[in-house]
Amino acid sequence: MATRQAVFALLCAVCCVFAAVSPAMAAPDGTATGPGLEPLVQQGVEPDSTRIVVEVTEDGDARWEIQYWTRLDDQNTTDAFASLEDDIDANPTDYTSAFADRIDGTVDAASNSTGREMSATNVSVAAETRSLPDSFGVVTYSFEWSNFAAVDGDSLVVGDAIEGFFLDSGSRLILSWPDEYGPTTVAPTADDTRENTVIWRGSDTEFVSGEPRVVLEVGEGAPATSPTATQTAAQTPATTDDPFPTTGALAALALVGVLVVGAGFYLRSRGVFGSGGARDGAGGDEAAVAASATRDTEAEPDVSQTVPSESAGEVASDDTDTAEEADTTDDADDADDAEDIPSELLSNEERVLRLIESRGGRIKQQEVASALDWTDAKTSKVVRGMRDQGTIEGFRLGRENVLRLPEADEPDDA
Repeated sequence: MATRQAVFALLCAVCCVFAAVSPAMAAPDGTATGPGLEPLVQQGVEPDSTRIVVEVTEDGDARWEIQYWTRLDDQNTTDAFASLEDDIDANPTDYTSAFADRIDGTVDAASNSTGREMSATNVSVAAETRSLPDSFGVVTYSFEWSNFAAVDGDSLVVGDAIEGFFLDSGSRLILSWPDEYGPTTVAPTADDTRENTVIWRGSDTEFVSGEPRVVLEVGEGAPATSPTATQTAAQTPATTDDPFPTTGALAALALVGVLVVGAGFYLRSRGVFGSGGARDGAGGDEAAVAASATRDTEAEPDVSQTVPSESAGEVASDDTDTAEEADTTDDADDADDAEDIPSELLSNEERVLRLIESRGGRIKQQEVASALDWTDAKTSKVVRGMRDQGTIEGFRLGRENVLRLPEADEPDDA
């Protein structure tokens, strides 16, 4: 499968995130990616999905679990996982060493972004078989993230360390907190709630700037449900769940702390948006908006001279009409030229801009993915870069993310 060939390249690229602070990297959809995955694949186990479980404590620290789930639906996979389980038990440091290094880089980036001292400690790995009733092999990497949440008196503010966290259509993020706390703010609205727990699914939600954000207060009422449901949320995957971003766990986490600064620096280093066409460069193309972004100022007829006669007035009127018709024709020609450019010659950003313009200045992000035949991961990556550059704006309409041109709602000059 594509995952086996892509995993090593992805993990190498993850290291570059910390060195170059580049934008998000996409991996093939429908496969598990993230730190600590490479040794599993080398053992012949290719996980189907990943689950992110974050448990926040009253002092702002958090216990993280990155769980790789493999469906044991044939004998070869079952035997391979049994061998992997034995190897993890015998040689855990072979699995945690590289994982710890990458998580340290992730936490350092988040620390720089939030201004809080942070560290990752107590990194461990474990493997087990679970029957639910289907059999799954689960490899869990665990670590403790100090000062993950901000503490403000009796309040905990969670989310700034993973702002803009990317969830693809099969991903799931599970956030839990102590019994004595309850949420006063949950943004965006959770797709599911359990006792002291909120869950976001990538199929329903995308985090934008300032999200996720959960404010917890001592004594506030928490969502009421049974403790059994909470355990199920953390332990039982849905059939189609792939609860970790296809950009990779480490890439997604690394981008959290440095998303705005890093994406802006990277895009500016590759060129800026202008009116002359697309810039060269893979993975961070900037688009120029020809014809639609700038228009030649329409020629104004010279009316400063007094017209002495009706015939002269008619001539002036004819000249004015001719000038206006010429400008209108030029504008139409420019628009036609822009429309005639084959889509394969446009950058990703230009294609998005052309699509938004064709829909009157705004469009649902999901429609962009559908119209351009892009994955959710690629669409989110391109859109995020354009929002950071100010080329487009985004806002939430119910559960839908809507994109629009910045000038779409500006009033015309008087």
